[in-house]
Amino acid sequence: MRSKKGPGPGTWTMIIVSVVMVSSMSLFSPNVTGITISQEEDSYTPPSFESNFTEYFDYNTMTSYLKNLEQRFPDLMYLFSIGRTYEGREIWCAKLSDNVRTIDDGNPGSEPNALLVGAHHGNEWISYETALYVLTYLLEFYGHGCDNGTAATYLMDNREIYIVPMLNADGTQYAHETDRGWRKNREPNYIYDKAPGNFIEPDLVPSSYGTDINRNYGWMWHELGGSNIVIANGGTYRGPPDNVDDDGDAIIQVDIRNGILPGPDEGVDEDPWDGIDNDGDGEVDEDPAGGFSTRETQAIRELGDSVEFPVSITYHSYSELILWPWGFESEAPPDGPDLEQLGTRMAEMNGYRPMQGYELYPVTGEFDDWFYSQYGTFSYTFEIGKRHTIPAEEILEHTRTNIEPAKYLIYSADNRYKSYLRTDENSTRVWRAGNNMRVEFGFTDEGYPIPWDDDSFSIVYRWENGPWKRTPLDILDNGNLTGIVPIEMDEGKLELYIEMIDGNGNVFTEPAYAPYSLITFEMKRDSIFSLYFGFDTMIVMLFTLGIAWGGFTLGLTKSIRSQRKMEG
Repeated sequence: MRSKKGPGPGTWTMIIVSVVMVSSMSLFSPNVTGITISQEEDSYTPPSFESNFTEYFDYNTMTSYLKNLEQRFPDLMYLFSIGRTYEGREIWCAKLSDNVRTIDDGNPGSEPNALLVGAHHGNEWISYETALYVLTYLLEFYGHGCDNGTAATYLMDNREIYIVPMLNADGTQYAHETDRGWRKNREPNYIYDKAPGNFIEPDLVPSSYGTDINRNYGWMWHELGGSNIVIANGGTYRGPPDNVDDDGDAIIQVDIRNGILPGPDEGVDEDPWDGIDNDGDGEVDEDPAGGFSTRETQAIRELGDSVEFPVSITYHSYSELILWPWGFESEAPPDGPDLEQLGTRMAEMNGYRPMQGYELYPVTGEFDDWFYSQYGTFSYTFEIGKRHTIPAEEILEHTRTNIEPAKYLIYSADNRYKSYLRTDENSTRVWRAGNNMRVEFGFTDEGYPIPWDDDSFSIVYRWENGPWKRTPLDILDNGNLTGIVPIEMDEGKLELYIEMIDGNGNVFTEPAYAPYSLITFEMKRDSIFSLYFGFDTMIVMLFTLGIAWGGFTLGLTKSIRSQRKMEG
C-alpha cells in the first residue's frame, strides 16, 4: 500500500526561509500604531455614585450627605459654614482640593480658585443637585481613570474649588415641606421697614415673608428693573432700603424704622453701589441705597472678600441659558467680548443658548453683576432645564449635561482666555521622517488677547516613561502646529503634549489637563520575532507561500510520473 506524504524536509526549509526573508525586510522599520488621546476617565465608574441623584435632597439629607463625603475624603474636602440663615440653618460651603486644609487665600502664585453656588431660589431644586453632582464627581473620580490621570485629578491637584450647594437653605426647605413654588428666603418683612414713622409695632405679625436673594446684592440695587421695590410679598422683592447715613454727612440722621425723618440737609443713601461718586465727596459707593439685608448675601459677600475667585457659576432654573454681566443694562461690560467667548464655549458643551444677562430681562442687585463689578470675577448664571419643577427621574440627565462646562470653567480659572484657542485632536498626525517622528496638530487662534512669547510653542515628550524633554513647534501656513521628535528606540511608547506660553506667563496645554492627559502612541517593529506583521508584509508572505507550495506540488507530480514510467 502506498502512503500519502506531505512536503519533504527540503520544501519546508524553503518555505521557512522565504517567510524569514520577507519579514526581515521590515525588521527594523518602526511602525506607528495606536495613536490615542488619554485624558478622560474611561476605565473607572464609581460604585453607587449616581444612585444618590435619583431623588431630590432636602436641607437635612444634603447636610448628612456632605458630612459623609467629608468623612470619606478628609484630605480632599473641607466642609464649613459661611453663615446662618434667619431660621438658624448653616450655609454650607465645601472646599475641594488636594491637601484641602492647607490655607490658600488666592494670592498670585497660589492655586486659582473657582466658586459654584446653587439654590438662590427655593423652588429651583435642580440648581443644588447640579452643584452637588459636580462636587461628588470630583471626589469620586479623583485618582482614578486612565493611566495618565483624569480631569478630576488635575483639577483637584491644581485648583481650589468652593461649592455652596444650597445658599437659600430656609427657602428650599420650606419649598420641600410647605410650598413647592416658594422662591425667596424666609426672613419676615414688616411694614415699618419701608414706611416713615412707627406706624406698626415691631412685635406684630409680619406683613409678608422672604427676600429674593438674587435681587439683594448691592450692585445697582437702586436701579429699576427685574425686582419688586415695595411689594414685599412679591416673588422678586429685593429687600428694604438702607436708610442709614453711612458716610456721616447728614445734619439730621435719617432712620425710617425709628421715625427719624430727613431734614433740609439730609444725606442718606445718596451714593449707592454703582461705581460712581454720586455725591461728589471724593468717595465711591460709601452710602448705599440698599442691598445685603439678608444673611445669605452677607455670607457670600464675606466669602468673596476673603477669597479671590477668577471664575464662578451660579446655578438656576430654567430656560437652558448661560448668562453673564451685565444684567442691569444692555451695554456690555469692559470684558464683554471675553465673557462672551468663554460663555459661548461652555454653551457648546451643554447645548444651551449663551447671552448677556440683560438680553433675557433687566435684573438689578444680582450675583453675577456684584462679583464682576467688585472682584472682576468672570461670573456666569446657568439656567438649567425647561421648567422649575424638573421631575426627579430627570436629575441625572441635567447634571450630566452640565459637568463638562463646569470642569472647563474650573480649568480656566488660571487663564480665562483659553477659550480663544481651539485644537483639533482628530487632526493629529504622526509619521516617521528619517530618524525622527514628525507631529502635526490642528490649532486655531480665534483672537487670543495676549501676545505670544517668541519660541513659546513646544512639544513636551518622553519615551517609555523616561525623562521629559522639549522640542520646538512651528506654525504652518494653515495655522496647524508641527514639530519633530527624535526617535530614541526601535519600539516603545511615546507620550507627548503641546505647551504654549503667552506674554503674561499663562500656560496653555493640549490636551487639556496635561501632563495628566497625554497624546500617546506605540512604535512597533514589523518582525516575525515580535509576532507582529503589517498588512503589506502578510500579503507578501502569503504570496511567497503560494509560490513555494505550488512549486513543491508541481515537482512532486513530475517525480511520481517519472517513477511510474521506470516501473512500467
